[in-house]
Amino acid sequence: MAFTGADLKAGYGDSWAAYVYPDDVKGILDGVSQALKDRQPFSMEYRLRRSDGVHRRMFDVASPRMNGDGSFAGFIGSAIDVTDQKLAQQALEKVSGQLIEAQENERSRIARDLHDDICQRLALLSMEIEQANRSANGSPKNLEEIRKHCSEIAGDVQSLSHELHSSKLDYLGVVAAIRGFCSEFSKQHKVSITFTDNNVPGHLSKDISLCLFRVTQEALHNAVKYSGMNQFTVRISGAANEVQLEVQDAGIGFDVAEAKKSRGLGLVSMHERVHLVHGRLSVESQTGMGTKILAVVPFAGASAAPLEGAGTDSIANLTAVS
Repeated sequence: MAFTGADLKAGYGDSWAAYVYPDDVKGILDGVSQALKDRQPFSMEYRLRRSDGVHRRMFDVASPRMNGDGSFAGFIGSAIDVTDQKLAQQALEKVSGQLIEAQENERSRIARDLHDDICQRLALLSMEIEQANRSANGSPKNLEEIRKHCSEIAGDVQSLSHELHSSKLDYLGVVAAIRGFCSEFSKQHKVSITFTDNNVPGHLSKDISLCLFRVTQEALHNAVKYSGMNQFTVRISGAANEVQLEVQDAGIGFDVAEAKKSRGLGLVSMHERVHLVHGRLSVESQTGMGTKILAVVPFAGASAAPLEGAGTDSIANLTAVS
């Protein structure tokens, strides 16, 4: 009464519903009706008009109250104004999103600079050295070694450019982008990656596609660095109204709780990215039992048709040997 400013003499009944935000009334009434049937503790969140006319977001918790003879007497509960907490949470999520967006913009700029400038200059230098090596009979053999080194550097820089910002992600979609990354990653680190895609919907939003791509990158980097293995599995599939990404290895594993405390293994970054697209991330690992990272993200408005090349099951075994 003190919160809404309602007249104490007006009684109880359903008069409280007049102070609830109209869009929330039906949900509350349905929830209360079900609670009366179940006679179990329940909670709900809704907007309630304060005495100054401002609607505030409330979190209501109630438990059944019993008479001395064991009969049901109703519910007793309390409501807390969580508006400020919600606003703070939204502000934090907005800042997190802006930081990630700024990071991606910077990645794109660096990728363009690497591809358009450094890669081309290295390629030109490699051709010039090759031409000089052909035209100078009896010249030192190390010219060929220099040419090879330049070619290797150009390849590494190109891989770095693609890792910073994948053009495949923009034009071909998340399946092609992850498959391409796995291929380049396996060659660069001389590991084997089995990539599988199954019924991934087409036209996923840019945010979801980028999230899944970055989680794949982070998970594989961690696996190479910490697992002690050279064989990994990446699976991406569509199911119901969500898309699932799994990165797995059979390595030495780690203590997940300790890793979260130390903020290591990039777990914070992956959790934050998945959270921003309203998904969930699970990390399963035990010492000596390997590691499985699973990201599940709901999608809205995505085409039901799978991406080209992603039929019932598309499997690629990407291997690079020394």
